Amino acid sequence: MDKALGIALEQSVELPQHLISADIQKEFTGQVEKIESSERHHLVTISFPIQLLADNRTQFLNVLLGNISLKPGIQVIEADWDRIEDLFPGPKFGIDGIRANMGIKERALSCTALKPVGSSTESFAEMTYQFASGGIDIIKDDHGVGNQHTSPLYERMEACVQATETAAEKTGKKAEYLPNITDRPDLMFDHFRKAEDSGAGGVLVCPHLCGLETMAQLAESDVHLPIMAHPAFSGTYVQKEQGFSHSFLFGTLWRAFGADFSIYPNAGGRFSFSEAACEGINQACHDPLTPFPRIFPTPGGGLKRETISKWLNAYGNDIVFLIGASLYDHPEGIAVASGEIYSTLLS
Repeated sequence: MDKALGIALEQSVELPQHLISADIQKEFTGQVEKIESSERHHLVTISFPIQLLADNRTQFLNVLLGNISLKPGIQVIEADWDRIEDLFPGPKFGIDGIRANMGIKERALSCTALKPVGSSTESFAEMTYQFASGGIDIIKDDHGVGNQHTSPLYERMEACVQATETAAEKTGKKAEYLPNITDRPDLMFDHFRKAEDSGAGGVLVCPHLCGLETMAQLAESDVHLPIMAHPAFSGTYVQKEQGFSHSFLFGTLWRAFGADFSIYPNAGGRFSFSEAACEGINQACHDPLTPFPRIFPTPGGGLKRETISKWLNAYGNDIVFLIGASLYDHPEGIAVASGEIYSTLLS
């Protein structure tokens, strides 16, 4: 009980209880509502006065996991959105809106990343054309591909959008290109509008590099594009028994802050996420009890083209498979590799 009360105080008034006046205790102090204990864990429910948030999403994050993020053995696994959902934009499109935009009613979607950084705009455009011609649905910039001199952002936007249109004239199927607009927050809004003007199908954002608040402001802006969230710089938030649970961060929290797609490292790739963690993220992205539109879980991080059927059976159709190096490594080239993925998702 002492540790739970310590969390409630640390995340609200940040003083010992005997130093707090009765008025402040009543109006601003967190309260321990319930503790459920097992052999190794204590599941604690704490209520915080709504006044603490001051109608501020960043202050919500501070109350949720501010000072206590510096203490070991504390993890946030859920929040009650009932009284605060209006603070958050949620996804502008979600699964249903993206399916409507792309004309893909039921099947799972495919995605790939343009790489490596240092390639020219012409090279990226040719890759985009090959991926689109083969049947990949979404072609995004890699998260490290930004505004390098070898391929300036706005130049690449125009070239890669044109490449998807040229491929569509050949195949009758339109792929969507998503540029990486992660940058200084003030520049990101210019990038977002430029992406819409160029005909891009959405944007890639790294919310833990630019800030969750920045992503939320993009989502509630008048630019009508979906946002794909990338997990770069987020790993320290999802350590074992520390920070946030995988499902809450990559599923629920990103969904509230405006992501339409949630990229995460799939089990069996080059990162350490377990199958249970991945299933939890998928469920959180889809959970009908969360008061925001459902979003697309987007597993990647070393996903192999040969395993797509396995993961399709495990995850179902409301999923986007992000496949990178495995497509580049196909002996017959990326267009053939993309065609094989497209055939798998159609079957």
